[in-house]
Amino acid sequence: MSDRVSVGVETNGTAPLRLELTSMRVMKLMGVDSLFLPDHYLSFVPRSVWGPGLTPAAKVVPSPDAFFDPFVLMGTMAARFRGVRIGTGVTEPFRRHPATLAQAFVTLDHLTRGRAILGIGNGERENTEPYGIPFTKRVARLEEALAIIRRLWASGGEPVDFDGNIWRLRRALFTTPLYAGKPPSLWVAAHAPRMLGITGRFADGWYPTLKMSAADYAERLGRIRAAAAEAGRPVAGFEPALQIQLALGSDRRTVLERMRSLPAGGALAMLLPGVLWQRHGLRHPLGDDFEGFADFVPEEVAPAQIEAARRQVTPELIADGVFAGTVADVVAELRPLVDAGLRHVVIWNIGPLATGVNAGDLVRLALLIRRLRKLPFADAHA
Repeated sequence: MSDRVSVGVETNGTAPLRLELTSMRVMKLMGVDSLFLPDHYLSFVPRSVWGPGLTPAAKVVPSPDAFFDPFVLMGTMAARFRGVRIGTGVTEPFRRHPATLAQAFVTLDHLTRGRAILGIGNGERENTEPYGIPFTKRVARLEEALAIIRRLWASGGEPVDFDGNIWRLRRALFTTPLYAGKPPSLWVAAHAPRMLGITGRFADGWYPTLKMSAADYAERLGRIRAAAAEAGRPVAGFEPALQIQLALGSDRRTVLERMRSLPAGGALAMLLPGVLWQRHGLRHPLGDDFEGFADFVPEEVAPAQIEAARRQVTPELIADGVFAGTVADVVAELRPLVDAGLRHVVIWNIGPLATGVNAGDLVRLALLIRRLRKLPFADAHA
């Protein structure tokens, strides 16, 4: 393994297709190590705050909800972008059976020559309930799905039985050969203790999406490693990652003010949990016990609630969810996390919400990718 940080990018995964593929090509030219796609039916941005005059990004992306199927698109990516790792950031086992996920990612692993990453979590309400899928037993469902996927991958073509509360397998066959005899990489998006334990027992990598301090990152990574050790799984090749919400600009305060002032700024702030609002002396429009993005359904949120959120939002609250400012600002925020064990940074660039896309933004992003890929690991975690 490398002794320096790997850098990936999560693209929007939305129409127009030409823009999506061009973005991937540009990221590849910038030297990224991985390309990830979201697996969504809906975005986190309500339609009421998207359109000309509301956000500059609407000039190039007509709808934030026009998602392509990531499983189809990843096949095209594998053919076009050689030498990078390709995966989901992230999928879940509500809309796809574990056997479907197992088969899809072994196929992708062949297409990418061993560079597939199954990024998976316990889902979001916006992708389930509006489509008639009960959003229940989230963690139990994920745990069973991971157990099934691992059993199928390890079965060697022999029949698999599984008795769970959600799925039951009877002499189920999985004879698709693993690429080079090894299963694809499996990363779990986890934050809470039970999910961290599941990550340690089943995963090859950790894919959190919430901004956290270096101390919190180290503590949660310690929980994962302890669970892995208890399950008798090796941790030497385990890959701790972090998806960062990024907004670059000429200075930190200006970037945060720009994000806060957008009509979509209130909606983005609503994705943060109520407890985080409380720390800033603020009241989340959906209540103090609001869980955050996993429980957010954009079309259920009234425009008045979004505007109420926007009026309350402070730059400091935005900064607790977004890595913002200059390239140097973002590197300085990430360096302690690298010392705490972070190995793979995945960028979700939300800055274009406020700026559209301009040459300055692209230059800054290219410089950030270059700077991050030069960050060495601390000796204690190498």
